[in-house]
Amino acid sequence: MSAAPAAPPGAPTAQQKRAQQSALARWRLAALAPQGPLRWPADPTQPPSPKRRYRSQYCPPNPAALGAPAALAPRSDFEVACALIDFTPLEPALAAHYRPSAKGQVPFHPVSLLLACTLRRELGLGWGRLARLLAHAEHGAGWRRLCGFTPGQTPSASGLRYFFQQVRPAVCEALCPQAIALLRQHGLFPERSTYPGDPPDRGIPVTQDGQLHPARQRPRCAFVTDTCYQPRPAPGRPCPARAQGHEGCPCTAPACADRCERANRLDPEARLIQYAARAGPAPPAPAPAGPARPAPPRTGTVVFGYRSVAERALDDRLAVAWTLRSGVYPATADERTLFVPRLRALQQTFPDLRIGEWLDDAGVGYAECLDAVWHLGALRLIDIRAAPADAARAACVQRGYDGHGWPLCPHGYRLRANGYDAARRRTKYLCAQACRREPPQPGQPVQPVRDCPYLERTRPLGYVVNVGRTLPDGSVRLAREIPYGSAVWQARYGRRNLAESRNGQLAGLGLKRLPCHGLPRATKEIQLADWLLNLRTLGRLVRQASTGPPP
Repeated sequence: MSAAPAAPPGAPTAQQKRAQQSALARWRLAALAPQGPLRWPADPTQPPSPKRRYRSQYCPPNPAALGAPAALAPRSDFEVACALIDFTPLEPALAAHYRPSAKGQVPFHPVSLLLACTLRRELGLGWGRLARLLAHAEHGAGWRRLCGFTPGQTPSASGLRYFFQQVRPAVCEALCPQAIALLRQHGLFPERSTYPGDPPDRGIPVTQDGQLHPARQRPRCAFVTDTCYQPRPAPGRPCPARAQGHEGCPCTAPACADRCERANRLDPEARLIQYAARAGPAPPAPAPAGPARPAPPRTGTVVFGYRSVAERALDDRLAVAWTLRSGVYPATADERTLFVPRLRALQQTFPDLRIGEWLDDAGVGYAECLDAVWHLGALRLIDIRAAPADAARAACVQRGYDGHGWPLCPHGYRLRANGYDAARRRTKYLCAQACRREPPQPGQPVQPVRDCPYLERTRPLGYVVNVGRTLPDGSVRLAREIPYGSAVWQARYGRRNLAESRNGQLAGLGLKRLPCHGLPRATKEIQLADWLLNLRTLGRLVRQASTGPPP
């Protein structure tokens, strides 16, 4: 699928288009400040914190203290969000690992520590540099006020690291869903599709975004599998590397008793994946005087590590994407085993949020994934997963549709899309007697099919085919509600660029190659970063709505 066409020179930017939307008015500081701080959604089932005193005290912000919109200029988007949101309800969940004991040192407020950990990712600092920044008398004063620390009472690098490691995974996993719940409470999140021309009862568009992350530890064996980490069985541990003709490991040494000694110890869940190289333009011919050199072989993407997956909701009015949920898996995780469970978990997290459109790449173009989106009641804007039969014209004519899912008449002419019936959830295609106007093959003359019953004047629509959940032969792989490759498809599918911006933002936060070992820590780092991206988006919208349209 080709990318969306670039904007012509002089075209308005996304910020300029956003300024023309009336929905941006509710994001103004003058509209949000009177509501007081936006209180973070609380978990009523969470027991209270076991501690009564803390060495720091997080205080809810006062949005009115921001003053005029001009006061937003020196603040980052993250600071603007923190100046509008009261994170106090997070205290019980974050303090769950504290012990109800009066002995020992009094801990810091857990919300103060969470904001400090988020600040580390916001500024791209290590634990040591973050601790020194918070302790600095001058440069750390503003950040201490934001987090609730006092001069001379700031956490050490080991204390910050220990706190983040002890926070339960469920707490980080819930940060993005809670951010969406906060937006919905204040009417800042779209409840229905905001794409121009969509019916008012269509749900929001959701797209799934994935990114490969190299592990921190280098691979010791490219063929490592789950069996390499299991205790050696009596007959001997099978070696996937030796099975493919490589040196591998015989796994007979005492060091291989519990796990293969060539398996990664610090990143046991990381796996190596290689994508096939895409065909590109031919290399330039060598100069006549120079010797002929063979072209270097094309190699695809090779990554040893993990893959983060996030579901993001699109708001077409404001040209932004909100992360609903995210998770991290081994790089070789199969979409057919991930997609359906993640979709069900998304429905359980937001049971009253209607999804009307699902945008995704060809990686989820399997029958299991397509059927799951169909039963969800959403449009399947999922890229085509090609198959060898798609290139054979005779096979396409025999099955009744081409490699893009467009129905063909029995004589091989491509049918014309004639609209989508939302009530019946099917798209109607008709030939409209195309053989009277189009040649059977490019370069051939127009030759109306002889004795075709659909050329009669009583049948001006000609041959008609309806495509719903499946194509006429029962296939799901190429069935789509919107004709693939059409102008409508190109316009709607091009909105995935809003969600794919997450890849560049995570890389900007220093999370392209993971800075930590192991899948649990990687998951918490990615989920905290996705939460930070949501906070940044909130702060950016408030800033742009309050300061007026750009020049």
